Amino acid sequence: MDYKNTVEGKEVQKKYRDILYSSRPEIPPGHTRMDINNRAKIFSPFAALRGYEEEIRSEGRDHLKGSRIELSDEEQGKLSEQLQKVTKGMRVTIRYFKEGFYEDIEGVVTCIDSIEQVVYLQAAEVGALEKDIPIEILFGDILQIRVTEY
Repeated sequence: MDYKNTVEGKEVQKKYRDILYSSRPEIPPGHTRMDINNRAKIFSPFAALRGYEEEIRSEGRDHLKGSRIELSDEEQGKLSEQLQKVTKGMRVTIRYFKEGFYEDIEGVVTCIDSIEQVVYLQAAEVGALEKDIPIEILFGDILQIRVTEY
């Protein structure tokens, strides 16, 4: 649809007829145009509220929470066999249930506690605060485990 030919478009044309087709104003004498690189800095994006975008994403994520997938006896058996093959020092990727979501994490196994049924994993990519703290994953939260390298 052509906006100019609509009723609203024609009203706007009537209202601003005197300036609609005017040329651009001339630059005042003694005033130089701004360098294109400096001009780009004026319009560069910035975060007025730090952490706002992350907060919005996490708020939206809360609506997507799901429930834990119940594995069949056969699937639990396969997972148990895979866990028995995993040893300390192996690099693995584990898909596990955490706070309503399934997350994938890659890291090196630091310990497997079969009594407490917990895998301790040193994550491959960690923040400064989590540098030396292994991640604790309960056997019951694990959906899938893959050995990525020895």
